[in-house]
Amino acid sequence: MKNMSGMWKKLFRVDLTPTRCSSRGISSSIYDVVISGGGMVGAAAAAALGTGSLLKEKKVLWLESSAQRSYVPPSGYSNRVSALSPASKSFLQDLGAWSIIEDFGRVQPVSCMHVWDGCSEASITFSQPQNLAYIVENDMTLHALDTIAASSEVELAYETTAVEYITTDPYSTSVKLSTGDTVSAGLVIGADGFKSLARQSAGINTLSWGYDQVGVVATLKLGSQEGDNTTAWQRFLPTGPIAVLPISSDSSSLVWSTNPSHAKSLLSLTPESFVDAVNRALHEESSKDGVVSLFTHQFRKILSSLLDATNQSSPKLPPTVLEVQEGSRASFPYGMMHADKYVAPRLALVGDACHRMHPLAGQGVNAGFGDVECLVRTLTAAISIGSEIGRLYSLTGYETERQRHVVSIIAGVDGLYRLYSNNWTPAVLIRSIGLMGVNALPFIKKSLMNHAQS
Repeated sequence: MKNMSGMWKKLFRVDLTPTRCSSRGISSSIYDVVISGGGMVGAAAAAALGTGSLLKEKKVLWLESSAQRSYVPPSGYSNRVSALSPASKSFLQDLGAWSIIEDFGRVQPVSCMHVWDGCSEASITFSQPQNLAYIVENDMTLHALDTIAASSEVELAYETTAVEYITTDPYSTSVKLSTGDTVSAGLVIGADGFKSLARQSAGINTLSWGYDQVGVVATLKLGSQEGDNTTAWQRFLPTGPIAVLPISSDSSSLVWSTNPSHAKSLLSLTPESFVDAVNRALHEESSKDGVVSLFTHQFRKILSSLLDATNQSSPKLPPTVLEVQEGSRASFPYGMMHADKYVAPRLALVGDACHRMHPLAGQGVNAGFGDVECLVRTLTAAISIGSEIGRLYSLTGYETERQRHVVSIIAGVDGLYRLYSNNWTPAVLIRSIGLMGVNALPFIKKSLMNHAQS
């Protein structure tokens, strides 16, 4: 996502007046834009279109399959969170959604991230004067975006989905709805997930595969630790990475990627045994390769003699988990998918409708927000010169920019998954030396951080 803060402050003017939307917001049979799909990315598209200075004059319908939502902050924390990048924070600020999140006080900054290999002594620490990311519960982000969208002129149709798309002329697409209605759209924004009907109806092909991993999530209560709880921890184990992300001063969110059988076992453990398993995964040294450790120890000495010793300082130990929040354990499968096209006549795909990736780098929703920011910027530019927003020539710039960005992320994340899924000693040695080398070179680390935060 490019830094467009100045432009976006001009493009978005938010007025949080009471909404005129109802659970059945369909007031017309003709719309300029129909957004198909809810979730955070669909909500972001609705909020962005509804508050854009040029786009808010367009007639927009948002189809949301779920019932109208009300948000009451839970006493604990949700097990589904996102690590929002600084670029995503800026995007949400310009929409007016970030202030809502802050008002609820349910955001935790990440000032440092420590990543280490469970099979060796290799590690890397990322930090900078500004925060690296912000951990926010998905429900909280969704509520903030819902509030912005509902305060705009966007029409919300709850408990309504698109069941068929029919393009019979070059000027619009007919969208048949689950309610029995049919509406006409000058542009459909497909935000309907990785099984996107909008994408399938356009005949857009995808490249996809599954990972032999499942994500086990939970909310953890931590023991006392030095300093604030603003460090994210990630350890690559032989079965997959385990990540502990700060969600409050004394709680963190767990994302443990592992094979399906191990995930099933973890979910069946008693709370006490589960906590023991998490602590062992974070602290136990039994997975280390002795040969690799010998080489990396010598390599660390060489680096310390050649480079600034401060870059080779040992980080503090990961926190100790005291308990798991009741009812917070769950699991979900992983997969990769990429659409060969993000646009077609009268159609633009965003979020999981056009790309899905392994969550080890935490880039999924950030990429989706980046899609929305770029798409709205592209549509605004088209309107400003009098172009029709649903025409293919008005959409190709969005596809080009986003594919260049997203493909590099997917390739990098998939490469990391495969590199750390291999426990062959030479492979562990090569990745360990590489990780230690990157950690010793600040300019390379800064480049990696800048790309992850964009």
